[in-house]
Amino acid sequence: MEIDIRHCNNFTSAKIHIEAGKLNIKFAPNGTGKSTISKAIQFASTKNEQALAELLPFKFRGENPDNIKPEVTGIEHFDSIMCFNEEYVSKFTFQPDELVSNSFDIFIRTEAYKEKERDIQALTSAVQQQFANNPDLEMLLANFKELSGAFKVTANGGLAKTSTGAKALSIANKIDHIPQGLEHYKPFIQSPKSVTWIDWQAKGHKEFSELSDSCPFCTSDSVDKKEQIAKVSQEYDKNLIKNLVSIIEVINNLGEFFSEPAKETLNVIKSLKDGIENEHETFIVTIKSQIDNLVTKLEKLKSLTGFDFKEGDVVGQKLLSYKIDIQFFDTLNSAKTNETIAIINQSIDDLIQQAGPLQGKINQQRKEMQILIEKHQANINEFLTFAGYRYQVAIIGEGIQSQLKLRHIDHSNNLSGGSQHLSFGERNAFSIVLFMYECIAKNPSLIILDDPISSFDKNKKYAILEMLFSRSAKDCLNGKTVLMLTHDVEPIIDTLKSVRMRFSNKVCAAYLRLKKGQITEQPISGSDIKTFIQICETIFGSAHDPVIKLIYLRRRYEVLGALETAYQVLSNLFKKRAAPEDHRIPKTADGLSAPLSPDDVSLGIAEIKSYIPELPADYLSLIALFSDEERVKTMYRQSTNGYEKLQLTRILLDVDTIDNTIIRKFINEAYHIENEFIFQLDPAQFDLIPEYIVMECNKILGETVE
Repeated sequence: MEIDIRHCNNFTSAKIHIEAGKLNIKFAPNGTGKSTISKAIQFASTKNEQALAELLPFKFRGENPDNIKPEVTGIEHFDSIMCFNEEYVSKFTFQPDELVSNSFDIFIRTEAYKEKERDIQALTSAVQQQFANNPDLEMLLANFKELSGAFKVTANGGLAKTSTGAKALSIANKIDHIPQGLEHYKPFIQSPKSVTWIDWQAKGHKEFSELSDSCPFCTSDSVDKKEQIAKVSQEYDKNLIKNLVSIIEVINNLGEFFSEPAKETLNVIKSLKDGIENEHETFIVTIKSQIDNLVTKLEKLKSLTGFDFKEGDVVGQKLLSYKIDIQFFDTLNSAKTNETIAIINQSIDDLIQQAGPLQGKINQQRKEMQILIEKHQANINEFLTFAGYRYQVAIIGEGIQSQLKLRHIDHSNNLSGGSQHLSFGERNAFSIVLFMYECIAKNPSLIILDDPISSFDKNKKYAILEMLFSRSAKDCLNGKTVLMLTHDVEPIIDTLKSVRMRFSNKVCAAYLRLKKGQITEQPISGSDIKTFIQICETIFGSAHDPVIKLIYLRRRYEVLGALETAYQVLSNLFKKRAAPEDHRIPKTADGLSAPLSPDDVSLGIAEIKSYIPELPADYLSLIALFSDEERVKTMYRQSTNGYEKLQLTRILLDVDTIDNTIIRKFINEAYHIENEFIFQLDPAQFDLIPEYIVMECNKILGETVE
């Protein structure tokens, strides 16, 4: 599969080849465009056109006559994509109460778990069907909740005067008992649209009555009626009437579900001429309590799952406790309520007949869940120990409340979140492991790791790679399609060379080279990873110019730490010193270096010629090779890799005179002596020097190098 990305940030095009079911490592220096590749793929996969458009190169943000836009093709191969990057670390991990959002779904709710869940659901569905197939029952629950919600109870068990229902009933029922003088408004006040009428009448009077003696509604003379019109607003508060109407309506809707005495009492309460008294409040609290208890029982049955049965519960006995005995709900003990509850109780009796199989499924689910918890805890904690972190994790909580918690090994209590206690590296290490488990749970078709481990030391890098890719496929990302973008060559060395058998031939790697706005791939195989000694042997046996061979020989001595006679000769040659110096001997008090003896010069040249026989045998002839500036510049122009260009720049110039300190440091240190890896990529084969560095060298050599 190939993803083609065009016109994004610093590159015009990038073709990324991905092999399904493998870890695809793409190695490139910083500044190549790795994160841009990652973002472009994500934005295109989620059809986030606005975010993708923001990747447009700056050169097209002014004049863009051809309407060039960022484009990504080839992602149709992937149904879903997940990406590990800095955003994932900040948004989804180290939550206030747990290490990662949705711990239960990530660590426990596997396909095997879901299968058991479906089996349990099949058994309990008969109870739940009573709700799904009974709109009257759903309406009953809704009305019960509305009526109960209108009233609040204080800490000492009394009716809260501030609740909307208490406020509405605390005033006289002026719908049934219309104030004197407003009787002719009765058709409007007692209509189903009374609240709307009261609001309309009040607004009309307030806004327009002062403009004229005419009625603002009919334009007839209203001088004698102004007090009467104003009295409506004085007697009727729209919000209180609205709440009263709602309570009356819901009481009427529930009429059949109240016992006869309760219904009669409620009819009295809702029609009181002077508002509720203490005895009325006591009754309201009683009926609210019984409604709340019944709703709680019904809601538990409606959402019945295996997690409603705790560890050690006997399913048959537990189900008996779910049956509803309506005699304990005297205010709701009506023929209609009994009829409704009888159907639900019968479904529970039917489920009790299946208590044995249900018990077995629940026990199996609990056992498998415990095995999963113990396995995940052990794997993560083993990784933490192997990586040298002094932390442990535990999955705490029952069922869907399960959460992944963190603690320090020197402290017994769980930490809140954890980010405030962990270093940057520790947070990243935790996060990538948590990301792995989320990928296992969600199974995306492409997983992107955007420079995930470059900041870690060697041991932690390998520990993370081992955790992510070197275990059973069901417990890690082994066998999944993964794109790893990194500026660190070490993962390639590990997976293709050092411990390749641990990764079961499930890795393919490539070097991404940015040149003239084009990112191209150069495949990397295990045979491309060599020791520097092997690289030098290849160069020595090639047709390269002797000066190029001397560059590699000098570095060979540096890598081996062999800085004796031959190395001293080479150092003097590279500095083009007519009188060679011996830097093994400390300088004199006045800063003068000791001379390299003629015998040492001869011995050094002899050793050098054992590697490069075609070299002249005398020191001055060797100096001439380095001093011939035109010859060295020709080599520079003909060279096809950045490493050799850097070293030839060092020969042509006194590096300390280069004004650009960054380039000077790059030439003098970063690629003067290779990193600490035993293995590396051949710099003659893989041009690892960033393009901008070579371009700076071109500028420095300016007038004579094109």
